[in-house]
Amino acid sequence: MAVQNITQLRRIVFRKWDATESTWDVFTLEPDDLGQDTVMTINVAPRMRSRASSLGSTETAISGTLDSFAGSITFLMDTFKNLGQAIQKWNQATYEGAGSNAGNIIWDGTDICAEGEYMSVIAQGLCDDGSSVDVELTRCIPSVDDDIEIGTGDTPTITLNLHPIIYNSTLHATDGYPQYSARLGDYDLTTKMRLNASTGIYAAPASA
Repeated sequence: MAVQNITQLRRIVFRKWDATESTWDVFTLEPDDLGQDTVMTINVAPRMRSRASSLGSTETAISGTLDSFAGSITFLMDTFKNLGQAIQKWNQATYEGAGSNAGNIIWDGTDICAEGEYMSVIAQGLCDDGSSVDVELTRCIPSVDDDIEIGTGDTPTITLNLHPIIYNSTLHATDGYPQYSARLGDYDLTTKMRLNASTGIYAAPASA
């Protein structure tokens, strides 16, 4: 089992491909949103084979297989806007004078199919001017699977489960997302690149 905790984050970028406009729809969790205790956890584990022997059963990993592919982000939730954007359910306020964070999250039970639309989640490390410590989970369906506890501290802590999807060439080859399940490290092995958090596009560090 391989478990990687990504700490010391610069930001976490959520981007959703807009096929109509051929652009990324982007929002970010910036340092003020993340706080010092934000952790991104990734779990990748192979399929195991059980074997019986006179000493009992043993389990060994099957090379080239994948049994578990999971990821989550635990962060402080200063505003419901961050959570709502991550699960694609933030409704902007329309009343006069509303601030940038004004709005709400509404579950009405009528858009379950829409919740299956995935997005890319990219964590950027703190001490890098390129992408060598970037972590990208290419297709995720974020959700909150555990309790949201209100009143247990100054600021609620939320664990956002990312539910990453394994790349399937039949289903995903033309969806506008990169043609892989995940990336750890450099976006380009020949040129230093950095993610532009406004556009969702990798570019040379000077313009990112």
